[in-house]
Amino acid sequence: MKALTLVISAAALAMTTPAKADPSWTGPYIGAHVGGAWGNASTTDDAADWGNDKKFIGPFDYNPSGAFGGATAGYNLQIDRVVVGVEGDLGYLGLSGSMDTPSSQSGNHQTLNVDGGLYGVAAARAGILVTPATLLYGKGGFAFFDGEATQTTTAKGYETHGTSTFTGWAVGGGIEHRLTDNLSVRVEYLHLEFGTEDGDQTSLTDAPVGHVYESHTSLKADSVRVGLNYQF
Repeated sequence: MKALTLVISAAALAMTTPAKADPSWTGPYIGAHVGGAWGNASTTDDAADWGNDKKFIGPFDYNPSGAFGGATAGYNLQIDRVVVGVEGDLGYLGLSGSMDTPSSQSGNHQTLNVDGGLYGVAAARAGILVTPATLLYGKGGFAFFDGEATQTTTAKGYETHGTSTFTGWAVGGGIEHRLTDNLSVRVEYLHLEFGTEDGDQTSLTDAPVGHVYESHTSLKADSVRVGLNYQF
């Protein structure tokens, strides 16, 4: 996180540098970004699977975090002081963390875990130019995360199956400043709601053999990033 703070400080300093002329924001652009994310994972188990009268066991909450980075591409249309457009992000999100919970089997425990993976955002963007070279904007749209959430047991005789790809939405905003007619730097905050996906443990040896014990993990995160874009 110290490295991210230094990068954000450098970006803020760069934003005090004016572009050589009033740039046009209309056109396609590509770029790269890097940042940090912190979130919440919440897992519940189907209690009936474990012989419990309650509907669910849990939720069990823990806080994965990590760095992320990737590529950005989009298109802007400038109408007077208003800039609208669409953009997409694709990269790796190292959102990871774990916690242990009690097991129904004496002497054992369950481990809940989230691993990092590929992520993407497809969003609409709209903002207003506070100066000809500085844009304040908001954005929102579809998000996915291909990291895997698992629940495993230290007891022998169970096979774990992790979650499928998380899908949900993202919303946030930031500030972008044109350093030159073609090059811009931005600082952005984004909240990511990745929804809920199911995993399970299948009994291989304990009766009833073949029984599937289901779990459900919901995942969300907040992020801050800096980016550098080139407009064609």
